[in-house]
Amino acid sequence: MHILLPQEAYDILDQHTRSCWPEEACALLIGERLGVEEISISRVALSENLAEDRKRYFEVDPRVRIALEKELRGRPQELVGLYHSHPEGPAAPSKTDASMIYEKELCWLIASGGDSGIVEVKGYLPAPETGFMEIELSIGLGGEI
Repeated sequence: MHILLPQEAYDILDQHTRSCWPEEACALLIGERLGVEEISISRVALSENLAEDRKRYFEVDPRVRIALEKELRGRPQELVGLYHSHPEGPAAPSKTDASMIYEKELCWLIASGGDSGIVEVKGYLPAPETGFMEIELSIGLGGEI
C-alpha cells in the first residue's frame, strides 16, 4: 500500500501545523483509491480542532466533514483519510489514536511538528486486528489542490 501526497497539500498541512502549534492540527484528506494498493490525495480540508485538550488530542469539526461529504456526493473523489499533528511528539500513532479508529478504510497521516511546522510525517492504515501499520508515503506527487 502506498499514499501519494502532492507537495501543495503537504505545504498546506505544514502551514496549518505551524499555525495550530502548540495544539494538535487536524484535517481531512480527499482523493481517490487507485486499485487496492494506492491512495492518491488530491486536496485537504483543514479543520479547527474541537477537542477539549487540544494539546494532547484532536477532534475534527463535524461540520467540515458533513459539508465535505455533501460536496463529494456523486464525484470520483472521496474522503480517504485523516491528518493530525503531535506537537513536539513523534510522527507515530498513540494509544489514544488507536482507540479512535472507527473507519478502517481511512488512512492516517500523523506528523511530528512544532512552531516551525512539520518535522516528519508518516502514513498509516488501521491494522486488521488492532492498532496501525505504517505504509509508504510519497510527497511531491499528485494532482489538484
